[in-house]
Amino acid sequence: LRYGHHPAAPVPYAAPMVVAVPQKSAGAAVALELVLGLFGVFGVGNLYAGRTTAGVILMFSFWGMFWINFFLLFLAVGIVTMPLTWIAYLVAGSLLAAQGIERHNAQVALAPSY
Repeated sequence: LRYGHHPAAPVPYAAPMVVAVPQKSAGAAVALELVLGLFGVFGVGNLYAGRTTAGVILMFSFWGMFWINFFLLFLAVGIVTMPLTWIAYLVAGSLLAAQGIERHNAQVALAPSY
């Protein structure tokens, strides 16, 4: 045996690393959707909620619908469809963001704590 080496020396125990994931605010997600939605930017609240796909779809589909409604203005139908589309995106985006936050917070609450 080498000097100072003990064959039965205990191996130090390394505790598992715990990463705390904070809960998110549904109010913040809805506020992001509503405030930025006033300027035609939808989906940010969903991105905050962790629903990346829904957020990106809301962003791009709104602008696609915006241009469709813009051209419908020349047929006078866009006068009705443009604000209805905007309101629908405000409501749907906010509800989806709030649901995403609820799902996120439920997963955080179920995560094992060490």
